[in-house]
Amino acid sequence: MPGGDPAPGSAVPRALGDGLVLRRSSLADRERIASFHANTLLAPDETPPLDRLYFWLLDMLGGDHPTGRPDDFLYVEDTASGRIVSSVALSSATWTYDGVEIPAGQPDVVSTAPEYRRRGLVAAQFAEIHDWSERQGHVMQVIPGIPWYYRQFGYEYALNLEGGRIAYRANVPDLPAGESDPFTLRPLTEPDIPFLVDLYRQACARSLVAVPRDAAFWRFDAFGRSERSGLASEHFVIVPAGQPDAPVGVVIAARRLWGTQLGVRFLEVAPGTPMVTVAPSLLRALDALGPQAAARTDKTYDAICFELGVEHPLFDALPSALPREIKPYAWYVRIPDLPRFLNVIAPALERRLAASPQAGWNGDLHLSFYRSGLRLHVESGRITAESWRPDHAEAGDALFPDLTFLKVLLGYRSLADVTHAYPDCIVASSAGQALLPILFPQRYTHVWDPT
Repeated sequence: MPGGDPAPGSAVPRALGDGLVLRRSSLADRERIASFHANTLLAPDETPPLDRLYFWLLDMLGGDHPTGRPDDFLYVEDTASGRIVSSVALSSATWTYDGVEIPAGQPDVVSTAPEYRRRGLVAAQFAEIHDWSERQGHVMQVIPGIPWYYRQFGYEYALNLEGGRIAYRANVPDLPAGESDPFTLRPLTEPDIPFLVDLYRQACARSLVAVPRDAAFWRFDAFGRSERSGLASEHFVIVPAGQPDAPVGVVIAARRLWGTQLGVRFLEVAPGTPMVTVAPSLLRALDALGPQAAARTDKTYDAICFELGVEHPLFDALPSALPREIKPYAWYVRIPDLPRFLNVIAPALERRLAASPQAGWNGDLHLSFYRSGLRLHVESGRITAESWRPDHAEAGDALFPDLTFLKVLLGYRSLADVTHAYPDCIVASSAGQALLPILFPQRYTHVWDPT
């Protein structure tokens, strides 16, 4: 778990007026913060309290979580009643961009009591956590959140979130008569953790942006979470029939049904074992788990939801069994200092340029954001970035309105996509046309939520 004070110099506690005080959490606040969010952070069709949220937050605030700390939360207290009336968290993690480490902050768990909304309480907390994040050296912030809302704090949709495929029970292939399944599942055990770490690293290699996870995280995920947490999962090793000590893969399924579906959070098969040979047995084994998960909550099970991103080897191996695509949502991303971010990921950009037909190009690329901009300087294969200010509306090799450049930077959309969607997104020079698709190609991303 990261050590030290996550917010040295933090200006809390701080009076916000009307008897409201902004405070920072401690272990003593664990129960009341978890209870507040479990009764407040609700979808329109949900009835409080939400056990899945309450027990997840108890885990996050308990002091043993590998990425969460008891002092990661802000909350607003009404001093007249002693009630928590609003709260926001900020967790810290190391993400990667094409293998380059990126210090990142993740605001999360944002809610306000209904009678205290529209009073600027979330805005005050976001200003504070952005300061926290800066002091920790984060070069970006990410959040999975409700539509539109976080745009007002400088965020833009710029990475795929979730997505996948669904196999209905009728789509699960039958075992041919007289045959036995060549692969089965067994529960993951402590000695399997290094194997899981290796498979997760393999999965991350397919993703432009990823979150590395070590053995401590997977040990907590498999054995440390509360069984009533919404992130509680069952971890299984895929093995050849009759060979329990010869693992070929790992699959992680949610302990609770997602509505009427068994949710699969992670699936990876080791090199040398074709996914196409494993997939039929895997689907049959997961289908047998569905009724067990349904029995825990008296629900009906009717499908397997593979929430593995928009691309996965399973989807290519057995497409006929996975007829329904799940459209991904998106992560909001905030990058407050683009030159700084680009200088961090410069090694990845330099590799792309060196491997391209434009290797050896030297010069400057000016990217305009209309009111601001940046200059990419390329010399002898090295790339550096610095701030630049356009002196007129059409200055620059490429022009990106608002925060649209983030979509291209993070591979979420191609340069052609954004120039088609936004008339004021313009590539104005031959150098821009040749180099920008090389430096910033559209790439698949699937991020395992680091909490």
